[in-house]
Amino acid sequence: MPTRTDWLLRFIAGADGDDGDLDRIHIMKGMFLFQEEHSPPSEVNYRFRPYDYGPFTSEIYDDLTALKAEGHLRAFEDGFAPGRERYYRVSASGREYLQRVAFDDEHEQVVLSVRREISGLNFHDLLKRVYRAHPASAARSIARGILD
Repeated sequence: MPTRTDWLLRFIAGADGDDGDLDRIHIMKGMFLFQEEHSPPSEVNYRFRPYDYGPFTSEIYDDLTALKAEGHLRAFEDGFAPGRERYYRVSASGREYLQRVAFDDEHEQVVLSVRREISGLNFHDLLKRVYRAHPASAARSIARGILD
């Protein structure tokens, strides 16, 4: 049975041809949408709370760190914030690992569709997407004004 980190890795990996780097904001909001708008497996149990840019959980950062330590993820720095990892891509060993995980086809297609949807959105449009569908998640946001 896939674990929560398996689902996170699957989300980041995307489908063939749709597997570019994802930044932490897209990962956070994408997993939030997967969890809140669909009926994901019970292992996907992140505890999101409203924060500066909408739904947030440090659990995703912990899981990203664990996946990187296992060699399943490669992390890249943001040129504007040297020393801070911002972008992630599944490594070759991570792709090999995913081939051995038995994902439920229905949930796997859903997580991939969420990934496709959010990867095509810029930061502004991503926050709009989340805030409009889940206004309570924007309660503490410093970017609530994007809906004006």
